Amino acid sequence: MNNTMNRSQQSEDKKIRSYEDEKKKPPSSFLNFSTSQLLNFGLLLFTVYCLLFTAAGCGHTPPSLSDVQKQAIEFNQQGESAFKKGHYKRALSSYAEALRLNRSIENTDGIAINLVNMAVVHHKLGDNANARKYADEILDTSRITHHASRYSDAAFIKAMLYLDDRNYGPALEWTERALNFCRDDCRTEGGIYNLKGRIAFLKSDFSSALTYAEKGLELNKKSGDKDEEANSLRLIAGLKAKRGEYEASKKLFEHALSLDKELGAGRKIAMDLTGIGDLFAGQGAFKDAMNYYMRAMSVCENSEDKQCIKDTAATMEKCQQDSGKK
Repeated sequence: MNNTMNRSQQSEDKKIRSYEDEKKKPPSSFLNFSTSQLLNFGLLLFTVYCLLFTAAGCGHTPPSLSDVQKQAIEFNQQGESAFKKGHYKRALSSYAEALRLNRSIENTDGIAINLVNMAVVHHKLGDNANARKYADEILDTSRITHHASRYSDAAFIKAMLYLDDRNYGPALEWTERALNFCRDDCRTEGGIYNLKGRIAFLKSDFSSALTYAEKGLELNKKSGDKDEEANSLRLIAGLKAKRGEYEASKKLFEHALSLDKELGAGRKIAMDLTGIGDLFAGQGAFKDAMNYYMRAMSVCENSEDKQCIKDTAATMEKCQQDSGKK
């Protein structure tokens, strides 16, 4: 239900690296953003396990994992793979099993991570009621106490849910709560500022949106979070395009594209290419726009991302229709 922010855990119950993944990008006119489209210049939290004994490593001595923990990690990774391909129901099933296994040994951080995962996937499926239920379970301190970063994740999701309803006041309040929980070398602060920027954009407060996005970019560069840095760049690119600064916008999209290629983030590469295509379409250069959309479609198809394919196909169809009107 994104690449990527690392949160290494130092105890046996905290063996998880957190990541973020993007929102899907529906077709619409680039210079007339819908709520869903604007969300694509940032991304929604997405978490997966980090095995301390893998080649990627987390900078700590590998702990001894129980069989149940290994099974939970396996299901979590299956969920990640399905999620990245847009197979959300399959991802949901895998995360549900990972959650069950973590509950069976009361691995509190594993429980929180998979509650976040469940909330993200339900949100992707348009089931905001269940997304809210899982986020609220994390925030319910009367049950299990979680690490502050997990509360920040849950608050971020709550902000997204309120944003879906165009409830901008509560959405901003929850971003502030997410920031308040974001401490102890928190690496998600830049992403939260990206979300604040998107909310400001949708409120037509473009000046604040740019301020938040630039703050997010600064924080993401400082933390070395290239995934969120790319999100900041996409958000700023959208704001530049809104002001008719097409060349500046194109350079920002191209910078985001280079980062996403480095990360191997297929869906986001397609988003970058589509963003550049939208710039050309917005100026009436439909042939150039279609070239970028075709590149985006190739990425979607070879990533086997069904939603990406569907969205890009609709964007291409709209471009063809608009070119016929000229």
